[in-house]
Amino acid sequence: MKERLVELDVLRGIAFVMVVVQHTIGGYSYLKDISYMDLALSRFIYTIAQPAVKIFLILMGMTLIYTYIDKFNWKSFYIKKIKFLIVPYVIFSILDMYLLKDWEKLRNIFGQIVTGNAAYHLWYMGMAIRIYIYFPIIIFIIGIIGKKSGIFKINFIVLYSAAYIFFIQNSNRVYNFLGRIIFGNPTELQQKFINISPLSWSIYFVIGVYIIFNYSKFKNMVLRYGKAITVLYTFFAAAVYCKNMNLFGDEFFVYDKLSYGIGIIHNILCMMFFYLISLHIVKKRILCGFFKFIARYSFPSYMFHVVILQYFANNIHQAGKLYSPFILLMLTAFITPCIFYIIGFIPFSRYITGVRKNSVFRGNKLHHNIKMNTRTAH
Repeated sequence: MKERLVELDVLRGIAFVMVVVQHTIGGYSYLKDISYMDLALSRFIYTIAQPAVKIFLILMGMTLIYTYIDKFNWKSFYIKKIKFLIVPYVIFSILDMYLLKDWEKLRNIFGQIVTGNAAYHLWYMGMAIRIYIYFPIIIFIIGIIGKKSGIFKINFIVLYSAAYIFFIQNSNRVYNFLGRIIFGNPTELQQKFINISPLSWSIYFVIGVYIIFNYSKFKNMVLRYGKAITVLYTFFAAAVYCKNMNLFGDEFFVYDKLSYGIGIIHNILCMMFFYLISLHIVKKRILCGFFKFIARYSFPSYMFHVVILQYFANNIHQAGKLYSPFILLMLTAFITPCIFYIIGFIPFSRYITGVRKNSVFRGNKLHHNIKMNTRTAH
């Protein structure tokens, strides 16, 4: 059994908190009647949390390949995903619709589920499930590329990145065209089914795959150039923040022309910055344990946290000040995993939560070398 990469658990926990930040402080930052100081601070925090989903996708690429690159059985893989991914997702989709009182959606449960439309945040699950469906093909392609030279792999990443940016710039036209071709006059759900294609976020999965094949080098690079990464991340985050605040009007430097490239670089640097933080957190026993706990239950917590958030928002007085979403953030980010920890003691609850063992992680030893059958030179 391969050693667990504890720092990735910590990063996953951080990413979940960032998602909750988006749905609390991020939502607050778009209210119209808040002070400019609260707007500036909340939008700043929101900018930091924006790349959360991209971090999850990078982690997906890393963990899937780390787990299955040496030994992959497609039948066993699909059975596990049906039991511990699809079934919980369907259950939570129905619960979200019912508890959030979106009862109209219950008339077309299948359509809401396949499009990730049961709740506003579940689009990610609708997209991610397709990656799991395609995974045997993905791992086959990776096996072929893994046998190529390092120059070939670098060229592949460069060309793929360029093609990805071109696709993203024209994705709306492509998706609308596909909608007309496939459905004729597509409904809103039919068009959304096409719009949540993994192609729109595939670059981050590819980056995760690239990192895990060069994991030792990547970790050493992040540790060695941590200050430079922090400076670069701060610069790009500042550019995104200025755009989010519209500080320099609609045409902010060359941001509009290079917005897609800037966005991708910002997301990658954000992942590297918080990965660096995760490496340091691993050395802090209590803090490490806290984020590992959150990461352990991040899957069901992600799917259900909006219900918990809505409950607190409805039952705690909202003062319209910045401390209100902060309270919602702290309560939601901590209590939601605790709920699923408690549920974990119920027999067969793993088929509902997708968490197969209700136990804490063991140890916090850093993993320095990944041994794979494929070559690590990219």
